[in-house]
Amino acid sequence: MLNKLIATLVASVMMISSAFAVDYSGKTVTMWIPFKAGGGSDTWARALAPILSKSLPGNPSVVVKNVTEGKAIGASNKYFAEHGKDKDGVVVFGTSGSVQLPFIFKDKRVRYRYKDMYPVFASGTGGVVYVRSDSGVKDIIKDFNKIKSSKLVYGSQGKTSLDAVPILAFDMLGMNTKVVYGMKGRKGGRAAILRGETTIDYQTTASYLKHVKPLVGKGEMVPLMTWGALKNGKVVRDPNFPNLPSFPEVYEKVTGKKFKGTEAKAWTAMFTAGFATQKYIMLPKSAKGSVKKAWTKAAANIVNDPSAMKVINKKLGKYDQVTGKALKPALKKATSIDSASNKFLQAWKAKK
Repeated sequence: MLNKLIATLVASVMMISSAFAVDYSGKTVTMWIPFKAGGGSDTWARALAPILSKSLPGNPSVVVKNVTEGKAIGASNKYFAEHGKDKDGVVVFGTSGSVQLPFIFKDKRVRYRYKDMYPVFASGTGGVVYVRSDSGVKDIIKDFNKIKSSKLVYGSQGKTSLDAVPILAFDMLGMNTKVVYGMKGRKGGRAAILRGETTIDYQTTASYLKHVKPLVGKGEMVPLMTWGALKNGKVVRDPNFPNLPSFPEVYEKVTGKKFKGTEAKAWTAMFTAGFATQKYIMLPKSAKGSVKKAWTKAAANIVNDPSAMKVINKKLGKYDQVTGKALKPALKKATSIDSASNKFLQAWKAKK
């Protein structure tokens, strides 16, 4: 009798457990990316998709959906309007610096809130600034007088987007740069410089490695500098591009000043928010606890899989991949800025 009772209890527990277990077998999981195909976020998502398929329970198909209506802000608003109360984790959101910075700048178009998101995976990244080879520039430091005397044109997504990082950098260097707004993602900026409509551009590391590095090899483009990488709170050379100077390094070389003060602090704050952990896989906060656990475990599996990390490092560059308990403090840094820097940036933005 006792054995029968135990068997019944075990069966009941197993039934309850299976009812709460997450199984995506035969399903399709969608990564909602608020950017056009071909950009850095798209490259990041497509690199992760097959690895997530391998890591998630049931090995679902993982596809990337590029949503561009209303650009990054509008497409992000749309995700949370349509999926903000989802519980099953079947459609997840891919955020990026151009989603974080409008939130930080309190852009009136923003309807999403990071307190409504649950991060399960994050990637750091960098960026590379480059020009057309017909500019005659080979080295940003040695040829800086030529750059400074040139009338440069930069294609931007908008002044509250991640493009605030390059625009402020160009201002700090005293470069004569005309900013043309309205580009639909960094892919649009890349297309513009290829057509000769702009003369200077930057791409995040993943997009640069995939699309621009081959052009550098052909002699069509020339890399000038990177934004750098954050190490112990200081911006140093990007380890993926050790032969290129970081922006703070260039600033000190060409201006003869130390990289400090209000402008430098504000730029570093934006860089930290926009690049240190730039891209996140987010679940709606409403997702079931079991779903959150399943995705968290899948993300940890990625980092602990040498073959997966080899693919990520090759396609996206060698940057920190953040999982587990480190996610919340990383997200806080990526979505907030100190008051002094914010005050400076709001005044600077108003003039652009």
